[in-house]
Amino acid sequence: MTSRLEQQIRTYEQWKTQLVQTISEYRKWLSRYHLATDASEKLIEESLGALQSERLTVTFIAEFSRGKTELINAIFFANYGKRLLPSAAGRTTMCPTEIFYDHQVDQAYVRLLPIETRLSEMSLHDLRKQTDRWVTYPLDPDSVTQMEHTLREVVQTRRAPVTEAKRLGLYDRELYEHQSVTPTHVDIPKWRHALISFPHPLLKQGLAILDTPGLNALGSEPELTLNMLPSSQAILFVLAADTGVTKTDLEMWRHHIKGFHSKRKQGLMVVLNKIDTLWDELSNDLRISETVKKQRRDTADILGIEETAVFPVSAQKGLLAKVRKDNKLLERSRLRALEDYLARDILDSRQRIVQDTIIAGVSNMVENSYGVVASKLNRIKLQQDELRQISGKSQGVIEHMMQEARTGQATYLKNVSSFQTSRKVLAQQMRELRQTFDQKAMEAHLETMREKMSGNWTTHGLRSNMRRLFESLRVQMQELVDKSEQTRKLIRSIYRHFQTEHDFSVAQPKMLSVMRYRVALEMLYQEAEVFRKSPVMAITEKHFVVKRFFTALVSEARKIFDEAAEEVDSWTSSALDPLVHQIKDHKEHIEQHLQDLQRISRSRDTLKVRMKELQKQYSAVSRQLTALRNMHNSLNDAFPISEREQPKPRLVHKRDAS
Repeated sequence: MTSRLEQQIRTYEQWKTQLVQTISEYRKWLSRYHLATDASEKLIEESLGALQSERLTVTFIAEFSRGKTELINAIFFANYGKRLLPSAAGRTTMCPTEIFYDHQVDQAYVRLLPIETRLSEMSLHDLRKQTDRWVTYPLDPDSVTQMEHTLREVVQTRRAPVTEAKRLGLYDRELYEHQSVTPTHVDIPKWRHALISFPHPLLKQGLAILDTPGLNALGSEPELTLNMLPSSQAILFVLAADTGVTKTDLEMWRHHIKGFHSKRKQGLMVVLNKIDTLWDELSNDLRISETVKKQRRDTADILGIEETAVFPVSAQKGLLAKVRKDNKLLERSRLRALEDYLARDILDSRQRIVQDTIIAGVSNMVENSYGVVASKLNRIKLQQDELRQISGKSQGVIEHMMQEARTGQATYLKNVSSFQTSRKVLAQQMRELRQTFDQKAMEAHLETMREKMSGNWTTHGLRSNMRRLFESLRVQMQELVDKSEQTRKLIRSIYRHFQTEHDFSVAQPKMLSVMRYRVALEMLYQEAEVFRKSPVMAITEKHFVVKRFFTALVSEARKIFDEAAEEVDSWTSSALDPLVHQIKDHKEHIEQHLQDLQRISRSRDTLKVRMKELQKQYSAVSRQLTALRNMHNSLNDAFPISEREQPKPRLVHKRDAS
């Protein structure tokens, strides 16, 4: 039985394949007409790589015993006829688990990161690249029994001395205060992180699932809330219908999830699981339905969200219904409503993100190419009109036209000289902009702050230095915002001058915007505040707290600045490229026009030959314009494309060739 989610993911993958083909076609076009630059080639290469490696990530978040893993089994793995992922009463998910398909290895496996790596200075992001640090078990997709047995390894624990648990940040003495004798050993998770490569059709098509342990749990990885949650296309916050929103649920919602709702209206939903616990055989269906409605309404009120974002389901009954092919039970479980919403919501959300982040840059380049070619076509038409007017004119008139052309050429060359001066001013501004990312200065500052934190004797002093560090990073980000705005204004003025003086139709390039990096740093600042004020910090050994702060939070700040620096470098090296191409093209046009007049002055027979040449050029350039228009429309077609609603063709430039 193919669900709507499966159908939509297939359509989404077809859309991405079309994008890859169009971008590759544009790359060939740039090469054919000698318009490719290092910056354009880099952007195209990055866009193609991002499209081919891009995943749709659905993250499941819940406190313990909410039926989260059972929900994953019901939505994605019911066709195996068993609970593929370990799911039972009590705590099952011991470490964050990513489920996807590894196309590079092209094999099924379970890869586990030992819990001892928490002592490492390396982040999870860096550890992913070191496969020798992980323990790998093969999975046999043809043997449900073998898979079921192997996957149980994910939830394993081990007995560890209290001293080791403290070093790992996995011991809370308050949990044992009721005991008369302090324990010498405690149970800790055996693994820190799990990667499961599995050949499910949806996973092969780019879907990824993130199953998380409780984010409020002792030892929770900050990178979950810093990296993995923000990069998810859908977040399912799972509650239990029989308990409603508990205090720990509410804390998790406020501290780790609520921010996503303020940023986006899509991709965040609440699942009110275990509604089957409300199926009272002594009550009728109407009364049960009213009880479920009340729980749904109360949940929405407590969390401060729309009631439509809360989905009452029974994952256990939904899984059972799919295994038994019981449509009546499946309908009662309400699982299909959640699956249909996922199909619409996450793919629509992801498509917008792909268009805003991956496609927008290439689409802007196509628009600029279109502007250059449209201007060229208009100039050819202007040349044709001028040559038609020459027919029958006296030699004196032609001499006068030649003099006007030389005057226009001299004026244009002065403007080009002014442009070169502006480029020098811009180059200086760009150097100052790049200096905002002085890596050595940043590293020295971070090391100084680390030494101060390590030397703090009190928790208050440690927390104060943590805040001071992030305050300094916010100041640095503001400096970047201010200098980038100065550079933007200068580039706008350079483009505007040629658009006004010479009627250039080239569009201004996509302007640098560091706002998303500023927002990312602000979100990180808020996460650092949660970490700084966390009660867990007060009971964890100081050296481990400092290590986790730098490994998770400070390393993420570094990454934000590194990405911003990379975008600034890419932008500053290519911002004037479209204008440079058109300046060169316009110069060639002026020189050609003057040359035509000189030839016609010597021999009127040249006129007919030149008119034929221009007509051929006009036809060839018109074909280029059509090709670019088609590429732009292909990049910006709406998704998903239904049979009844085909995309309407659009022009890509307001000042089209007439």
